[in-house]
Amino acid sequence: MNDLDNLVTEISDKINTLNLSIENVYLSEKIILMAIKSIKNFIQFEINPFIEFNIIKDVFIDIVIGEYLSLIKVSNIEHNISFDEAIKSIKEGDISITYFENSVNDIKTISDYFLDKKKLLYKYKRIVW
Repeated sequence: MNDLDNLVTEISDKINTLNLSIENVYLSEKIILMAIKSIKNFIQFEINPFIEFNIIKDVFIDIVIGEYLSLIKVSNIEHNISFDEAIKSIKEGDISITYFENSVNDIKTISDYFLDKKKLLYKYKRIVW
C-alpha cells in the first residue's frame, strides 16, 4: 500500500467515524481521490508548493472532508448521507461528543465547517517576489 492509499484509508475512516459516508464505497473512494487532488492543487498553487506535508496533515484531512462533502452536494448524491448523527467533534478525556446542531439534511453547513479550515493554511503561504 502506498502513501496515497494510506491517506485515502485514513480519510475514509474519519468520514465513517463522523457518520458522513455514502453507501457506495467505490464511489466514495473516487470522490475522496478527487477531493485530495483538488486540495493538493490548492496548496501547491495558492499556498506553498514546498510545504512539509506532515506539518499540515490533520488540517489537510479536514479540508479534504469538506471538499468531499461539497463534491457530494454538487453531484446530487447527498440524499445517501444521514445527517441525524453527524459528529462535529470528539474529545477523549472525560468523553465528550459534539453533534452538528440544526444540520439535519444540511450538507452545506458541515462542508463549510471543514472547508473553513483552509484559513489555517494561509500562515504557511509563501510570498512570491
